[in-house]
Amino acid sequence: MGTVTYREPAVVETVNGLFVPIQVNVKEDSSRPIVERYRHVWTPDIRVLGADGFDYYHWNGYLPPFEFVPRLLVGQAQARLRSRDFAGAANVYEDVLRRFPTSEAAPEAQYFLAAAKYEASQNPTELHAGWHRLQTRYPDSPWRVRQSYSE
Repeated sequence: MGTVTYREPAVVETVNGLFVPIQVNVKEDSSRPIVERYRHVWTPDIRVLGADGFDYYHWNGYLPPFEFVPRLLVGQAQARLRSRDFAGAANVYEDVLRRFPTSEAAPEAQYFLAAAKYEASQNPTELHAGWHRLQTRYPDSPWRVRQSYSE
């Protein structure tokens, strides 16, 4: 990823603008505590962590730049969602869907956008409308299967 993805200007801008990047060499003995804490198995192991080390979101494996940025943004939205900033999470999920509608992260963003809007409003119409969009835009997505309220 260092030769392609991490050098891409959009990736650099997203990482430096929204996160504090830390790279850990998992082969070094000094990295053992962090490797053990997060039970690292495979690289790259990308994590969105809170200041306290809470793991808000993570994934393993290479992603090209056009998939890496939306995945990072979904990670940012997940951190907001789990911190109960439902409006902030919804804004980021909407940004992913607007900018990267065909990315592999888009169905996940659509799924959790519906959840964030529902949590903010407690209005089931928000949830149903969002999941209907998931059903129509991404019918073959594994995120579609997670909808439990309807077909």
